[in-house]
Amino acid sequence: MASSSCHVRAAVLAVLLTIFPAGASGASPESETVIRVELNLPASNGLHAHLETSEDEDVTLLIWRREHGATERVIYEVPGEVDEAGLRVRFGRLGSIDAAFTPTVTLDETEVSPGCTGAPRTLQEGVFTGTIAFAGERGYVRIEAPQVEGSMSVFPHWQCPKEDGLNPFEPIPGVSQLSARPVGRERESASLVAISRDFSRFFGASVHHRHSGGRSIFFGTQYERRERMEIARTTSTLGPASAFDYDHEAGSATLDPPPPLKGHAAFRTADRGRTLWRSTIRVPLLGAAPLMPTGSGFGVGLYPEYQFD
Repeated sequence: MASSSCHVRAAVLAVLLTIFPAGASGASPESETVIRVELNLPASNGLHAHLETSEDEDVTLLIWRREHGATERVIYEVPGEVDEAGLRVRFGRLGSIDAAFTPTVTLDETEVSPGCTGAPRTLQEGVFTGTIAFAGERGYVRIEAPQVEGSMSVFPHWQCPKEDGLNPFEPIPGVSQLSARPVGRERESASLVAISRDFSRFFGASVHHRHSGGRSIFFGTQYERRERMEIARTTSTLGPASAFDYDHEAGSATLDPPPPLKGHAAFRTADRGRTLWRSTIRVPLLGAAPLMPTGSGFGVGLYPEYQFD
């Protein structure tokens, strides 16, 4: 593979951050009020759905299913509007939510900190009523309801006196410094990554503690942008350590992932740094055609570290 190990890991990290975004709070730039909305939505076909807002009023819709050691999920991220009256968001041609919020109970109310000015911060549960409709690509899921229960957190901006800041390079007394996590011994662990040239498709596999009861993990991800949406689909599954065999000295590996993935693959480092990659692996994706990490469109590398938890 032409890219270095550092470049591969940077690309993998970018994909993983897309797949598993950190939860954030919603903000209204006019009032500097941060609003967070969270909803669990009714989904068809044995799937689960969760929606939440982000700081810049983006809306993230996560749809997933877990069964038999495998997880399939899709994340849609799209701009929306959120305020104390409710939530408004459109997922292109897939659907929309336009729901008013009626609080039913206040779970928490935090008064302004001493010396600060502003309104109390609140966490309320209630009912979102209005249009709630979403139909996934290829009919993989349907979400429809006249109302759903959810929560709204409102964090008005507090104006507080400035305090002396900490020196970010000064060690904090009594707090141990972070250190890099040691990687597994070469004979015990390995990872293989296959990334498309445009970084829109990714296949990864790892095995840890190969000779002492370890397990392997396989997953594929596909990323796309359309209709103002960013969409990440991923499927992962766990298997026995024997499903990922490797020889670091020879620079080779064979993969035989368990269901719902299908097929197998072989990797070998050839002369002059060239790599040979043969794969019939098919990774099923919710709402899209299976991911097939094969052909000259993918760069592939084998590494002695366990990279994917």
